[in-house]
Amino acid sequence: GKFGGVLNGIDYGSWNPEVDKYIPHRYSATTFEGKFANKKALRGRLLLQDKFKPIVAVISRLDPQKGVQLISHSVFYSLANNAQFVLLGAGSDHNINHHFYRLKEGLNDNPDCHLEIGYDEQLSHLIYAGADIFVIPSAFEPCGLTQLIAMKYGVVPVVRSTGGLADTVFDANFAHKPYEERTGYTFENFDNAGLESALGRAIGLWYKFPRYFHQLRINAMNQDYSWNRSGQNYMNIYNHIKK
Repeated sequence: GKFGGVLNGIDYGSWNPEVDKYIPHRYSATTFEGKFANKKALRGRLLLQDKFKPIVAVISRLDPQKGVQLISHSVFYSLANNAQFVLLGAGSDHNINHHFYRLKEGLNDNPDCHLEIGYDEQLSHLIYAGADIFVIPSAFEPCGLTQLIAMKYGVVPVVRSTGGLADTVFDANFAHKPYEERTGYTFENFDNAGLESALGRAIGLWYKFPRYFHQLRINAMNQDYSWNRSGQNYMNIYNHIKK
């Protein structure tokens, strides 16, 4: 009972679709049309076909902590379930990078998939602005930033329920939260079946119940994970110590 955590914050001056200088169309929870225009722009930049499909995205360091085997599985699961897939990331391990380069080579002619091995700041902003679903299958995660950024951009996160991911993403079906505070999909087991249980629900909602999927987006955008909130938590700790 003596232990607690303070979540990371993100800079809404930089990571915010209302003011983002890197995206072609700015938008908000109340002016959402720009999100769809950014999706079209993302497809144009990455040469994806412009079809009625959700875009599943990963922006990540590619190392064991981030669940590289599940990231790899999510590529093929997404494509098999009528979704497009975009990855931006690289790792320090030669074998992991080689694995993803081979995946990229094998999927190079697939009009529904693009793997970018490396990091590109401008492209990362466009991916957040254009994607529909964001996958974060970490083995462990003290807090994480990508799920917080994704939510601000109206991207529904699919995360493994661990660490800060469990503290910030609340399952659309099973969370003990009011519906307006539910923001994504979570899974427990660190395996392919666990990932599929959450990613399958997200893709299914996008196709079958678009109104509810849109509401999840708005729920996510309305959360406050700025430094204003986290900074106040630090102040509360210092004031408690001072007393």
